[in-house]
Amino acid sequence: MTSKAKPTTRQRNLLKVLNLLQQNDSQSAKNLSIQTGLSIVSINKLLDVLDNKHLITNGFLNTSGRRAKTYQLRADAGKLGIFQLIESNGKILITYYLCDLLGQIYQKRQATKPLESLDYLLDFIKTMTLKERPIKIIVGVPGVELNSLLQISDVQSLQGINLTAAITTATGIDALIVNDVNASTYGANKKSDQENITVGIYFPKNFGPGVGVVINNHLLHGADGLTGEIEFGTVSSNDKTQEIIQHLQNIINLLNPNLMIAYIEKLNLSSGEINHIKQTIDKKLPLHQNYSLIFDHNFKKDYLTGLIAIGRQQFLHDQVVD
Repeated sequence: MTSKAKPTTRQRNLLKVLNLLQQNDSQSAKNLSIQTGLSIVSINKLLDVLDNKHLITNGFLNTSGRRAKTYQLRADAGKLGIFQLIESNGKILITYYLCDLLGQIYQKRQATKPLESLDYLLDFIKTMTLKERPIKIIVGVPGVELNSLLQISDVQSLQGINLTAAITTATGIDALIVNDVNASTYGANKKSDQENITVGIYFPKNFGPGVGVVINNHLLHGADGLTGEIEFGTVSSNDKTQEIIQHLQNIINLLNPNLMIAYIEKLNLSSGEINHIKQTIDKKLPLHQNYSLIFDHNFKKDYLTGLIAIGRQQFLHDQVVD
């Protein structure tokens, strides 16, 4: 189970190393030392701990005729069970992915029917994880867990349910619930050692929009866990393009992001409508120059990438802190 104890200094340093290894395919001890500010001796001790936990492996890189030892995350340190809930024509479909820590997918199965009840979801999860048990179950949902209960959810049958506890009780496997737009934004975020802000806004066809915010590679949840519940804002319009423009204008003006992603594929807007949105935003925000506004990201792909990354990060945290 996920620990809530405050990490020790050593555990924080181990997590720093793991976070750097997640951002890059491989790292040398020297590079890790430079990026963390820790001595080579300290880094080597930390790497030994991670090796003993079977979380990393090593290789070699040839540079200037010399072989430099490098370190990578072990893909086979465990498998993640990913359940992706996504809206399609007013219904919620469930897809299961079994993958390793680096995202290689070994199994993909879609539930035969749309989500109709908590029991249906739990039965599907139990069936998928019975024979090959993952180390952690990650469930992406169009909703938010507040005070351990799923609230503000597009799935009425799950409203007010402690979904984390229900899944863990049903399967005996530690579970993690992740908001769908948070996951997609995290998956699309271009990880960087420098300051960066990525914002994603998703427009489902039959539900209100949602927003995810990633600042310096960290998801922003807000004081009450409500960051991103943009449908409770003041934007209101019967014209979908005008609604999109107002949301984008507010977000860009307030957060000044490096990357702004509008997931609008469900709305079937024409290229002319998209160009109108871009041109209007440019006119309304002439001083904002250093951001990219993107409309062609695939929500489902980014959503899955984010669920895997968040699940991996939580698993590694648990291995170090627990």
